Amino acid sequence: MAVPEPAELEISKHLPPNDVPALNSWDEEEEVDQAYLSASRSTKIFRGVLLQMVLFGTLSFVGPSLADAISGLGGGGLKDPDLANLAQALSSTMTCIVTLFGGPLINKIGIKTACIIASFAFFFTGSGYYVNLKHGIQVYLVIARVIVGGSNGFLYVAESTAMLSYPRMQDRGTYISIWSAMRNSGGIIGGAIILATNYKTSGAGAVSAATYLIFLGFEASGPIWSFLLSPTKRVRRPDGTRIPTSKEITWKAELKALALHFKHPRTWLMAIPSFYSFFFLGTYSTFLATHFSVRSRALASFLGPTGAVLTALLYGRFLDSRRFSQKTKIWGGMAMVLIPQLASFIWVGIEWNKYPGKVALDYDLSRSTWAAAYLGQLLMHCSGFCFQVYLYWILATFSNDLKAASRIGGTFRAFECAGQATSFGLVSKYPRALKTFYFNASLIVPALFFMVLLARSVPETPAEVDDMVKGLDQEGDEDVKGRE
Repeated sequence: MAVPEPAELEISKHLPPNDVPALNSWDEEEEVDQAYLSASRSTKIFRGVLLQMVLFGTLSFVGPSLADAISGLGGGGLKDPDLANLAQALSSTMTCIVTLFGGPLINKIGIKTACIIASFAFFFTGSGYYVNLKHGIQVYLVIARVIVGGSNGFLYVAESTAMLSYPRMQDRGTYISIWSAMRNSGGIIGGAIILATNYKTSGAGAVSAATYLIFLGFEASGPIWSFLLSPTKRVRRPDGTRIPTSKEITWKAELKALALHFKHPRTWLMAIPSFYSFFFLGTYSTFLATHFSVRSRALASFLGPTGAVLTALLYGRFLDSRRFSQKTKIWGGMAMVLIPQLASFIWVGIEWNKYPGKVALDYDLSRSTWAAAYLGQLLMHCSGFCFQVYLYWILATFSNDLKAASRIGGTFRAFECAGQATSFGLVSKYPRALKTFYFNASLIVPALFFMVLLARSVPETPAEVDDMVKGLDQEGDEDVKGRE
């Protein structure tokens, strides 16, 4: 039998004796699967980790990434951003709820099933905006975005679990970079589609209806890619080893562990930075929707993701560099993202007050005016995604335990989605947009304060256990059950 992870041993200390064997046993042993190694080349490819990573990347491309491209238009590409912002707020709220309990959900239904559920809802994004634009049915857009928000929560937790557990330790950087590249390429390709279908529209208003139809076609392909995924128990690494899978943990045990995470001070140190991290999407999207022409917004939907991908890749190389000490990367990395964000708040604040009403700045009609107003937005877009990379990197320094990473990742995404929901909710009425922007700018102060405290608590070496669930008291409960 394979040796269980240290985290399992730590939790087992607090369980009744009868429950310990179940918790410390594994569904699959990590020995080499000789049948897989002797199988045909097509079988090896189909069950291999590499194809799974490509499929996860494709799912993210046709789902959340294309939805982000629509959001990048400002107001979802609609003439009036209020409805789109309200729909996005409700969508982020649903994602927040699902990701909060995503760990237990994935443990029960499995990664593939979670992805299938998510993929069948992708098309609601494009269809919601199209139906509203063509027929003015606003309630369908709102309902569609709520459904997509909930389903995206399943995908977020499923793919993050796979990223951490499928590849071998020495291969994770390569495989995760493959997934990340495909995930972010959706914004670039989506932005190119938007620009190609709207480049002639120099005035304000809504984007072309053809834009949403093209996106709808991509989104409808989601179930194809999800059904091609292999169940976790059938996935094999290049050396033929199985993915180590622990016995099933009951809802009660998972919820208790989650509760202990919320009681731990570290969770609340990361709460404000996580809440702040993507808050800018609502305020800056509204600034884009109310101050730029349709084709300028289309260009922004292409430039933003392109700049974010390039800067995030360079930033990631800095965080992984062996030329710098961990202390240098912690404090230098923080400065590299927060200083540009502070500059962006000042820059966009000045530009927003130049045009208190709704205008249609256009790069062809007045290039210098357009550039002065837009570059501050681009600066925030690039530094904002780098800040998310930084937060993930900081949180990963505390523990090597996969279950700890799953719980921390779920709470992180929940706080992040709560920030987005609040942001889009506050700007759902345009008169509040500028005040919401000021609130967004003020959040950088508590975010910096808690980031400093979080950074100062980074250990020299990560723990091998989920140190946030110590003291788990389950006496008298039958909290672990082996699979039949």
